[in-house]
Amino acid sequence: MALDAVETARLRGERPYLRHAVMYAQLLGNPEVAARLFPPPSGGGPLTREQAAEWLADDIDHWRYAGFGVWVFFEAESKSFVGRGGLRRAEICGRPTVEVTMALLPEAWGQGYATEIAGSAVEAARAQGLTEVCGLALPTNLASQRVLEKAGLGRERDVEHAGLRHWFGRLILAGRASPRQR
Repeated sequence: MALDAVETARLRGERPYLRHAVMYAQLLGNPEVAARLFPPPSGGGPLTREQAAEWLADDIDHWRYAGFGVWVFFEAESKSFVGRGGLRRAEICGRPTVEVTMALLPEAWGQGYATEIAGSAVEAARAQGLTEVCGLALPTNLASQRVLEKAGLGRERDVEHAGLRHWFGRLILAGRASPRQR
C-alpha cells in the first residue's frame, strides 16, 4: 500500500524529497521549534542549514528502507508549509519501536494540525500492519502530550531518551484502517 501522500481535513502530506530542503531549514532552524526538539543540555539549539539537510536526507532514506516515514505537511487551501510528521523507526530505552513524531512551525501551533498529523500517522501504522506505535514528549511539552493522547497513545511512564527525561506513551494497534491517500 503506497503511503507517499496523505490528506487530513485541512492538510496534505507528501513524502520528503530534496526540494523540501528550504522548508526543513526553516523548521529545524527555528529557535522555538529547536527549544522543544533539542533543549539543553543535550541539544545545541536551532539546526544549521547543513544539519537540517542531514535530517532531510535521513527522512528520505527512512522511506527507502522502511517503506514509510514522515511527511512534509502543507495547508490544503493555502499550500503553506506547516511542518513534518509521521512515523519513524526508533530505539527507545534499548528497544526497537516505531515512533509517532511531529514538528510544526510556531505559526501552526494551537490550530489542531498536530492532532491531524498524529492521527494520520496512527492510521498509516495500522495500514502497514504494525502492532504498536510509541510517542515521546518532553515533560514540559504538555501540548505534544495531549496530541499523542488524542491519537490514542496512553502514557506509560517517564523514560530517558537522548539524555533527557521524556513522557512516553504507547498504542497497541488492533484491526486495520487505511489513511486517505492519493
